[in-house]
Amino acid sequence: MQDSTLFLPFVFIFLAALIAVGVGQTNLLKAGNGRFSLAWLLAVAPFTSFVLLLQKVSLINGGETLIASLTWLPSLNINFSFYLDGLSLLFALLITGIGTLIIVYAGYYFQNEPSAWRFLSYLLLFMGAMLGLVMAGDIIALFLFWEGTSITSFLLVAYKYNYPEARQGAFKALLITGGGGIALLFGLLIVANVSGQTSLAEILASGELLRESGLYPLMLGLLALAAVTKSAQWPFHIWLPRAMSAPTPASAYLHSATMVKGGIYLMARLNPVLGETELWFWLFSIIGLITMVLGAYLGLKQNDLKALLAYSTISQLGVLMMLIGQDTDIAFKALVVGVLAHALYKSALFLVAGTVDLESGTRDLRLLGGLREKMAITAVIAIIAGLSMAGLPPMFGFLAKETLLATAVHPSLPTFISWVLAAGSVVAGSLMLAQAGLLVVGTFWGKPGEAVSKAHEAPKLMLLAPAIPAVLSLAIGLLPEPEILATLLAKAAGTAFGGEVKVSLALWTGLNVPLLLSTIAISLGVGIFYFRHAIRQWQDSFAPQLDLNRSFAATLHGIDWLANQVTRLQNGRLRFYLSVIIVGMVGLVLLFTQGQFSQLLLTVQDDVHFSWTGSQDFLRLVAILVAVGAAIASVLLKRDFAAIVALGASGLSIAVLMVLEPAPDVALVQVVVDILSVVILVLALRLLPRKERQNALALNLASGTGERIRNIFIAASSGLVVTVITLFALTSRERESIITPFFMDNAKPLTAAKDVVGAIIVDFRALDTMIEIAVFSMAGLGMFTLLRQAAQIVGDKMGEERPLSSNLPSFGIFGYRTSVFVQTLARISLPLAIVVGATHMMYGHDQPGDGFTAGVIISLAIAFAYVVFGYAETRERYKWLSTPLIASGIFLLLLAGGSGWLINGTFLSTVDYGAMLNLPLPTGFNLSSSFLFEVAICLSVLGSVFFMLNTLGHPEGLGQTVENSR
Repeated sequence: MQDSTLFLPFVFIFLAALIAVGVGQTNLLKAGNGRFSLAWLLAVAPFTSFVLLLQKVSLINGGETLIASLTWLPSLNINFSFYLDGLSLLFALLITGIGTLIIVYAGYYFQNEPSAWRFLSYLLLFMGAMLGLVMAGDIIALFLFWEGTSITSFLLVAYKYNYPEARQGAFKALLITGGGGIALLFGLLIVANVSGQTSLAEILASGELLRESGLYPLMLGLLALAAVTKSAQWPFHIWLPRAMSAPTPASAYLHSATMVKGGIYLMARLNPVLGETELWFWLFSIIGLITMVLGAYLGLKQNDLKALLAYSTISQLGVLMMLIGQDTDIAFKALVVGVLAHALYKSALFLVAGTVDLESGTRDLRLLGGLREKMAITAVIAIIAGLSMAGLPPMFGFLAKETLLATAVHPSLPTFISWVLAAGSVVAGSLMLAQAGLLVVGTFWGKPGEAVSKAHEAPKLMLLAPAIPAVLSLAIGLLPEPEILATLLAKAAGTAFGGEVKVSLALWTGLNVPLLLSTIAISLGVGIFYFRHAIRQWQDSFAPQLDLNRSFAATLHGIDWLANQVTRLQNGRLRFYLSVIIVGMVGLVLLFTQGQFSQLLLTVQDDVHFSWTGSQDFLRLVAILVAVGAAIASVLLKRDFAAIVALGASGLSIAVLMVLEPAPDVALVQVVVDILSVVILVLALRLLPRKERQNALALNLASGTGERIRNIFIAASSGLVVTVITLFALTSRERESIITPFFMDNAKPLTAAKDVVGAIIVDFRALDTMIEIAVFSMAGLGMFTLLRQAAQIVGDKMGEERPLSSNLPSFGIFGYRTSVFVQTLARISLPLAIVVGATHMMYGHDQPGDGFTAGVIISLAIAFAYVVFGYAETRERYKWLSTPLIASGIFLLLLAGGSGWLINGTFLSTVDYGAMLNLPLPTGFNLSSSFLFEVAICLSVLGSVFFMLNTLGHPEGLGQTVENSR
């Protein structure tokens, strides 16, 4: 059933994230009350999303599956779609419901934090990514959202980036889950290749095809690796406790309803098509069992409240993964009940731990105790949630434990396996009870600790966040069975199981084996809690060296050692690097041609014929000779400036060859880029001390004959190889192009462009151009960042911005006063360049020219101003250059592409706004998305080049430069 409203929750949450950023950037949060208000305002988005999703429950319980889809990559039959059934709805309700409480809680938690907006924006972005993951209807979208959760969780964990433990925890989480993300990508691509589909609905109907494929073990292994890293299963569980460096609201959200359950969701979703095999059963049963017991064991020895809860989460995730490995309906009943029960009590307990830390100044159990009198409401909430975690009646957690034990003793399991699973479940359950007792009693009862004197109760509205899930844990167990919830859980379990599953939320099911095992677990847990001090001391002394964190550190050390061995060749000499690259390239060509290079050379010689047709060939010959001569001169000339000019002349000669082909668009780009390159090299030359340049020249002249012969041989070999490959490619390909007729026939009808090259750049290959512009922008930012950082390291003034005066004398970039004539040329060049650039953008679809050349032309005029007026006066004259040009260009580009998506259903498709609005426009000019694309390219190029010029044109000291020129 199609339902376009499925996009709304996603949109609401991301809009809220933008609002948080906007409020933060405008510095509106100057007081604690303002942060409360912002949190309540932002909480409207997830709450509204929760209500919208709640309205879908009746449809899902009635057997409907809801789908919303937008065309994304039609040529690959890939759509951006959302898919909502019982399983995804259960997770989506948890994400938005608990997310609402976390946002409200964070407003109070960060009441004294000026950067609260940053945390809230990260949290909302993470919420949107997680919601997209569980609702994704296409595996490509699923992968993108999956990676989105990894990136945003990295930002949340590293929120307090000034602390080493925050950076280290974020790095570990990103490295492990990011590696799983790569495995997920390959696994999903194999699934798509075998099934022939990327749509989740169609893949779910291809179970037999996937299970019978010879690639089944590989695809399952890759997807399982992704799941176990995301959901902190052994041996990849080590990232989760380290992620406790995140603020408590983030920890509560990550551990209760979101990221750590991403792997659980993935495997539950794919169980109907990949499950029900021996490999599936043993893989997830063993990994889940080890994780369940190990997490429960390690949790008991922790003194930090959040660390204790983190390991208990690992244990519960192991339970859920073990349940997915089974092929019985009771296992999937236990799965959905466990997911909901864990989300409720764990979110409450994490928020309680955060409240204790905030109001007492610590979360160390050794400093806590006796807080029940000063934090009575918090203590009540902790008791209720702790009872559910312990699996005691009448809490909802008791039902989760009972269904787990019922799965362990299911008659379909072999006797030995049943005994192992039952024993593991009992041991883990008893340890979890002891942990719950340790948390509640150790914090609120017993001898008052050092933190009691500073402790006080939290604000009532802040306590609302942990109170609601705790009360729900009690209400579900005590009140009459809510039929709507039971039906939803049944639908979720049935979706994951691949068949009908009956779910009853009644706590009492009679005297049976699961009840007996539960009694044993409770009794054993009480005993462990009673002797907890002795047991915890033994844990601290038992095999402390058995720590997988050491293995992780050793792995990183090995990678560093290997990297060091590889980089030993990097001696700091660029010529050596270039020689290695060229020799490697020549070697690879000879390797792949398998000794047939000489035969290839003869083939090219036979196929290439030279002819003399007239004056144009004479011009080509002259251009080639000038290009070659200038290139040789750039090597032989001793003066750096002369060598740069010679290099520019070589490039302009190549542009002449392009004009004679004719290829005017390419020639135009070559001309402006070549001139810009010369300008940038000259500015860079200015920053190099003369003494250093002289030393470099002396070192070059001092090189021996053998070194010179080696360099000549390397250069000649590379030139020969590139020439032969190029000629072979030109002579061996089909002369009749396949795609050229398509572009020629469709440029005008589809894009209203007479210039086919322009149509290819901004219409037919618009996505390629968008990526290239992003890369170009990053190059400008990269140059700015690297040089600025280097300047700061050596104490150069270039790393600082100086206040500018409005009455600055016109000194050029080298500190000399420039003539009035040159200044006049500089003043008129920029307006003229803007006019020329605007013409290129407006009419680039009908004649040579585009946004790139427009951006470079305007940049050349700015460079001229830098040379004539110097850094300070140029910045003062053209203050608009300080605007975020790159960001504006990228935003405009996305806006142009998004309009095509909204109007035509395809991102970056052409939209003629002038024709739609019937605007009277000049002949040859079309106000279309292509024109906006050209403007976006111009802004991005202009911003990137400005960063380069701003960095290279920055004086070492403005006052000193002016003084020296007098």
